Amino acid sequence: MSNKRMLLSEEGKKIVDLIAESLEVERPMAIRIALAKGIAVSSGSINENYTGGNRWTIPDSIIKDKEFLLFKHLIINETNKSLNDEELHKYMLMYIEKGLRTLRDILKNKTSMEDFRLSIL
Repeated sequence: MSNKRMLLSEEGKKIVDLIAESLEVERPMAIRIALAKGIAVSSGSINENYTGGNRWTIPDSIIKDKEFLLFKHLIINETNKSLNDEELHKYMLMYIEKGLRTLRDILKNKTSMEDFRLSIL
């Protein structure tokens, strides 16, 4: 099991690049961190719509096997309902977008002495 292709907003793509550069990780890891953060900061289901501009494709299989299963169950637990495959990927994308914006805000608000990696926790 793995994620299928998802379309990230243009702003989301810019934030992914910023986060990847700040953390010195590759884009797939930045996306997984954003998904985890999006789930962590949410309280229940989110219905925010992140649109506008060109869309960037998150490739297949960035999140796979045990990681995918873990995120799937965290999302099901967070939304508190059973989800089919299409709904799961829709929520996964929304949590990624929310997590990216949260990470961007943390990065903007940290002081020069703070370590971004520690600020994320």
